[in-house]
Amino acid sequence: MFLYHGTNIKFDKVRIILPNRTLDFGAGFYTTSNKTQAIDWAKVVVKRANFGKPLLNIYEFDENSLQELSVKKFEKPTKEWLDFVCEHRIEKYSDDNYDLIIGPVANDNTMPVLQAYMNAKNKDLYAPVALSEIQAEKLIDQFVFKTNLSLKRVKLKEIIEL
Repeated sequence: MFLYHGTNIKFDKVRIILPNRTLDFGAGFYTTSNKTQAIDWAKVVVKRANFGKPLLNIYEFDENSLQELSVKKFEKPTKEWLDFVCEHRIEKYSDDNYDLIIGPVANDNTMPVLQAYMNAKNKDLYAPVALSEIQAEKLIDQFVFKTNLSLKRVKLKEIIEL
């Protein structure tokens, strides 16, 4: 399968990226199977950084290698996904022993809902409301490579300047 990474910096070697902000699944190398999502992100990165040109990196990932990796996969937003993302967003997640995490992206439109969920006094009661609002969004997937073992399964095919 092909995975995409939108960026503003040309690089040939993939690596774990320690973010300068909190992300859905913590430190890692973030990709998506949605080309449009990656292109849009490349443009956002250039605009935010006021540096570089939007680039689309295209990678090939052998899905058969999933059997060789420790994988956490969220098919859709669930309460477990909400808790997982929120714990990473507030940097309190301690059991991150996965090579690869696959799941929906908490995009800018979902951030107010996530913030309300994080602040809820009773998360069990608020979770159905939050999930109902989040599922109204068409969330794109993300594949986050968390270890060097998983990164060895990703092969750069092409870099396209947008």
